[in-house]
Amino acid sequence: HSHVPARSTSSTSFNSTISNDSMPAMVEAYARLALILAVQASWVTALSRVPPSAQCARAPPYPECTASYPRQRDFAVSIVDRDPHNHPLIAKANGDSVYAYNLNGAWFPVPLGGSNASLPRRDGLIVRVQEDWKSPNATHPEWTDTGALAAVGADVAAGTAEYIDDSLVFWAGAPAPPRIDRHEWGAIDPRIRYRPKTQEYYLTWDNCTFQCAFRSSLLSVSTDPFDHDSWTLVGPVIPGMQTAGVALLFRDDVPHPKHLAFVSSYDCFTILLAESVDGRAWAVTNPTWMQGRPGCWDACGAIAGPQPEVLSSGDFLMIYNIDTRIGRNDTSPLGRCTIGWAILDGADPSRVVARSSTALIAPTLPWEKTSCAANKPDTCQTPYVIFATGLKPLGNDTFLVIYGAGDTDMAAIEIQVDVKRHH
Repeated sequence: HSHVPARSTSSTSFNSTISNDSMPAMVEAYARLALILAVQASWVTALSRVPPSAQCARAPPYPECTASYPRQRDFAVSIVDRDPHNHPLIAKANGDSVYAYNLNGAWFPVPLGGSNASLPRRDGLIVRVQEDWKSPNATHPEWTDTGALAAVGADVAAGTAEYIDDSLVFWAGAPAPPRIDRHEWGAIDPRIRYRPKTQEYYLTWDNCTFQCAFRSSLLSVSTDPFDHDSWTLVGPVIPGMQTAGVALLFRDDVPHPKHLAFVSSYDCFTILLAESVDGRAWAVTNPTWMQGRPGCWDACGAIAGPQPEVLSSGDFLMIYNIDTRIGRNDTSPLGRCTIGWAILDGADPSRVVARSSTALIAPTLPWEKTSCAANKPDTCQTPYVIFATGLKPLGNDTFLVIYGAGDTDMAAIEIQVDVKRHH
């Protein structure tokens, strides 16, 4: 389960293969990696102090989680439908995939024409897939431990999606890993943003190569996500820094825009803010932009969720995640992972003007707790997990939040943002 910043490697690992001839190059690469880790160790330490899990896994109320934001009273978020499909959106147990685990999906609007022309796709999803890493008969042992990405056509309103198999797996402009009998490669936890001005899709995904010895969020760009050959790998969003997921917001609607990237820190306690003028080269401008709030439901930190989406007020809705780091059998009221919301100022989205004082939801459904395979107990890869990387606008400030459930299935909730109008 990759919402915990565990083990990852440099983004250049996808460009190498394992052979006797390449061993000296690998030794040199690991030497460079050690230097990078040493240089950034002081920065990572300064960014955050992760509090004990007991501080962020307790039940409400949260008297210390006060409305300290300038427009807190202008926004409220409610649940329209906790389980709009009456089942996970994608699950192997439902016959939706050849893979045991299908999780952490990102939503995108389908392109007109192109590879979509002959298929009845209403929505697009980039899904992290994994085989059963406990099985000795994995067909892709080189990436089965952490996963790969699949571009999937869907109708999320109907709760249906294309059957997921090897033909949908792609590597976003990076070379496919060599077929070897070791768990070495991994592409995980996608977020995607469509940019109307350039008619391009910007995909961020985490390189979890060499079992996440060095985790790096990468950027790839395409004009048609379903066309595997259309992807170009740009490189790390923040070069030389371990990161754990990135959500993008483009400001092509304003003069001289500065585009924003919300970057999860390696320890999942901080969301850093980065800026760009072209959407490809990014630089950190605020290393402590959003963090856990002591005494609040999110005291253990904040992790980037899906792409922020615009509201009728011109402000932006941002969904973010937390990881309480509780043990596997701990049934804390918040579970292992769950989600909250923040509102970003429409004139200056680097400003948070409202933020949720409680978790939006907690793991309560079978596929969020322990029963991911047709209500069979102990079939979730990581119990008590809700981890959102997808967000679809439905109109009238209503949204579908798409999340990984139990690190095994994909599911969704429908939410409504109530915006107070000032006259």
